[in-house]
Amino acid sequence: MPKKSISSLELAALVNEMQFLIKGKFDQIYHQERDQLLLQLHVPSKGKKLLKIIPGKFLALTSAKETALKPSSFCMQLRKYLSNAFIKNFYQKDSERIVIFELEKMENYFLIIELFSKGNIVLTDKNNVIIAALENQEWKDRTVKPKEKYVFPPLEINWKELTAKKLQGMLKKSQKRNLATSLATEIGLGGLYAEELCKQAEVDLHKTPPEVTAGETERLISTLKNFLVAIATPKGYIYEEDITPFPLLDKKLLKETETYNEAIDSIKLSEKPSPYQTKIKTLQRTIAEQEEAIKNQEEKIIMATQKGELMYEKYTALQKLREIVQELKKNKNWNEIAKELKKEKKITKINLEKKVIVVDL
Repeated sequence: MPKKSISSLELAALVNEMQFLIKGKFDQIYHQERDQLLLQLHVPSKGKKLLKIIPGKFLALTSAKETALKPSSFCMQLRKYLSNAFIKNFYQKDSERIVIFELEKMENYFLIIELFSKGNIVLTDKNNVIIAALENQEWKDRTVKPKEKYVFPPLEINWKELTAKKLQGMLKKSQKRNLATSLATEIGLGGLYAEELCKQAEVDLHKTPPEVTAGETERLISTLKNFLVAIATPKGYIYEEDITPFPLLDKKLLKETETYNEAIDSIKLSEKPSPYQTKIKTLQRTIAEQEEAIKNQEEKIIMATQKGELMYEKYTALQKLREIVQELKKNKNWNEIAKELKKEKKITKINLEKKVIVVDL
């Protein structure tokens, strides 16, 4: 399975599905490898549950238990503070790829799991002061290491609470090459769900963001709300290259599972795709994108040619109109010129600010 990590939307589906963990208890903690943590939980009326965490990649309930012979120092720290701690709450931070356990023992603690970039696992006290971190990290605007205050990465847009008005404003300012790219990166949906959103909303994903109309924005938001309903009670849908919490349009389904956790847990991380297959798929995507770009460019050429031919056909009339405007400019201002031109039936619009005249040819 080539899937390498989960998106913000997929994480939301997993967290929704695991709300039954609240009021459970941390029984044991295992640090299987440097990049894998296994939490053994006891949940009332559910019994023992195993939660596998791979920072920067995955989080899911699992049935496979592989314990390390010797626990790491980080694992020992977590055991010291969290063994027999109760889960007060378990949630995703807004629409970020961050999951938080609110825990209660003698004191209250937060176990923060970062699934973006390289990932991390951070334990803080009730005041968000870091007690332990899987990896010490430092950026320009935040530092993750013991005794520092934990600061969440800045988030400009929370797609869970996005409105049509806010989306429209963002798209008008966006400089991304097309709508799908804007939704994927500026809203944080990721490429797969950005394209799926456009398909289900029936909006051209190749449009430049400022070209998206108010009506299309409304359809995008309505479809996004449908996504939120779908991930509230997700299932697992396994495709050749994707595992999703709801079915996709125009994709061949290989398998359906009762829960999304079950589908995510089916990923065999030890199975690495052939570098040749990876290269082939990369080239295939590049070719498909180039073919689409060529098609769009050809359509623009056809449109531009048609406009040019029409202007050539109507050259005499347009030249005469230009001469009239030039003559009027000698004795009148633009407001007076506009009044004169409005008498012509073929002139449909006059923009005084931009000095533009729209003519129906």
